[in-house]
Amino acid sequence: MPLILLSGFPSSGKTTTAERLVTLLQEQIDNTPVLQQKHYSIVLHSDESLGITHDDYKTSQDERKLRSRITSAVRRDLSKNKIVIVDSLNYIKGFRYQLHCEVKNIGTSFCLIQTMCPVETVKEWNIKNNSPWDESLLIELIQRYEEPNSQNRWDSPLFPIFTPTDKIDTLMPEISTIIFQLSKNGSTTSLNDGASNDSTVTGLARPTSATVLKPAQKSNYLQILDNETTQVVKLIMDTIKSNESIGASSQGVRLLVNGTDIDEPGCYYIDLPLYSLTLPKLQRLKRQFVMLYKLRSLETERIVPLFTDYLNKQFNE
Repeated sequence: MPLILLSGFPSSGKTTTAERLVTLLQEQIDNTPVLQQKHYSIVLHSDESLGITHDDYKTSQDERKLRSRITSAVRRDLSKNKIVIVDSLNYIKGFRYQLHCEVKNIGTSFCLIQTMCPVETVKEWNIKNNSPWDESLLIELIQRYEEPNSQNRWDSPLFPIFTPTDKIDTLMPEISTIIFQLSKNGSTTSLNDGASNDSTVTGLARPTSATVLKPAQKSNYLQILDNETTQVVKLIMDTIKSNESIGASSQGVRLLVNGTDIDEPGCYYIDLPLYSLTLPKLQRLKRQFVMLYKLRSLETERIVPLFTDYLNKQFNE
């Protein structure tokens, strides 16, 4: 049966999503006669169930060991009648590729669920966790995170979910189609019978705020989104280079992104922090912003205001 990977920042809602997913899949199995006949079962692996601790993420040597534990569990449990769900960070694209290869060896299906969550919300949820992450390790893991890309076969099909507002329930029709290969007549189809090209296969997910809200206004929307945010990052770096004392400033620097006066209508500004900003940090923040909005359809004139607001919130944490 399929392998379902969850991926996302620490404390971004993966475990809540995984547990709800198990409940929904089990309900579907129990309520669908054709699935009952297949005797499907569900196996949920998590860091906790595999004995993986937060400390195991501190060094590359320990990380290799924890990835080996996950791989061993997947190899052991992947079979014709088991749905294997892995609730872990799974933030390294090379490791996701490795697990995807395990799926190919078995000849079954695969999907990736990404829990998308703003950094400030992640920090809030982390504090409330029974076993919170050390803040410095939390930030380090967020910086290491390699975003899934649906253009990569090992990250596809990709189901992003914006966990502060959305639930996995709305994505279940399409996820079920991938997992059970259900057709409209209620029968199941094998992976080798051409079902992937059959128009009778059911299930398009209802839209969520992490998926398409409305058609993009322009075919080059992603390019515009990237260019607009890149220009803001370039403006910040140019300001830093022209003001050598920015890191030591007692009052910080207010950068006007457009306009000449903050009281002007439509004037956007960024309050640069007291600490020194680096290009890698700004690029990471830009990637996070683009990931949050790449599947939406923002009007071009809203991109810069939203990005400046996002940066101000990040800098003021």
